[in-house]
Amino acid sequence: MREIDVAVVGGGVTGILAARKLMNTGFRVLVLDKSKSVGGRLATRRIGGGRADHGAQFFTVRTDSFQELVDEWRTNGWVSKWFGEKHPRYKAVNGMNQLVKNLANEVPLQLVSKVERIERNEEKYVVFSEKGEQVKSSAILFTPPAPQTLELLENSEVLLSEEASKTLKEITFDPALVGLLTMSGETAGLSLEGHKDSHLPDGIERIVDNQVKGISDEKIISIYATPAFSKAYDHQDDESVLELMLGKLGHLLPHEAIISRQLKRWRYAQAKHVHHHPFLQVSTNEAIYVAGDAFLQKNDPAGKTRVESAVLSGLSVAEELQRYLNEKAST
Repeated sequence: MREIDVAVVGGGVTGILAARKLMNTGFRVLVLDKSKSVGGRLATRRIGGGRADHGAQFFTVRTDSFQELVDEWRTNGWVSKWFGEKHPRYKAVNGMNQLVKNLANEVPLQLVSKVERIERNEEKYVVFSEKGEQVKSSAILFTPPAPQTLELLENSEVLLSEEASKTLKEITFDPALVGLLTMSGETAGLSLEGHKDSHLPDGIERIVDNQVKGISDEKIISIYATPAFSKAYDHQDDESVLELMLGKLGHLLPHEAIISRQLKRWRYAQAKHVHHHPFLQVSTNEAIYVAGDAFLQKNDPAGKTRVESAVLSGLSVAEELQRYLNEKAST
């Protein structure tokens, strides 16, 4: 059985940055993720000879600490400014998923490994995956969306305080439906940057041309439905949803120019309710923490989930885990 200091469940930007920070101070970590790749909702899909971002399309910066990190990423050639002046929108080179892959370059990963439960083993924990893999750790960090984390904790042999349970239950999310179209010819009505999020039909939140954005050799369009539309039609099959979405956009995206189409469903997209602390300890008796984009700094300037809140949450919980592990080592 592999033994480490911290098992990080979830390979999104929160988990990867927490793991990096812990590694840099000498702790042994392992990131476990159910997917074939890290990234979470910083997601990029290859379609034919092109690619499309279909989760977060960009990120903004509102704190000095995040700006320092973004400046480093720009120097590395990982991100660049896309559009906007007051709060510039940053894009990742070759797609948002590539940024997380770059950050995870030296981080130990166990992919295609869906965590099933946690068990106590004296003063340590054993993390079990659905495939029967086992990892022993001194502490655990959960970074999936709160509803998934809560379900996992309730299926585990750990003490979950009433307050922590209440907090996790209060963090709820809106779903998101995202259409991905491969097209021929040009699109009408988008900005020079290939982005449009205003003056759109009811039910449509955002349209992005990934070729104009600079991440795709082919013209692939990402269409985001609003939370209200996504909740109303999430029960319908993919083709029915796409027909409804495209029926609203014939003036921008003519049917005859569509070569292929597919739908991506995000069950947990934007948090409707957030927690105003960058992480959560499940109880004072457990070295188990929860973090993610819905865990905001107390004086968060935006007040909503975004890439920046995910980053700051990961860095903050890593500091707390360092403190805990150092104290444990000294006793």
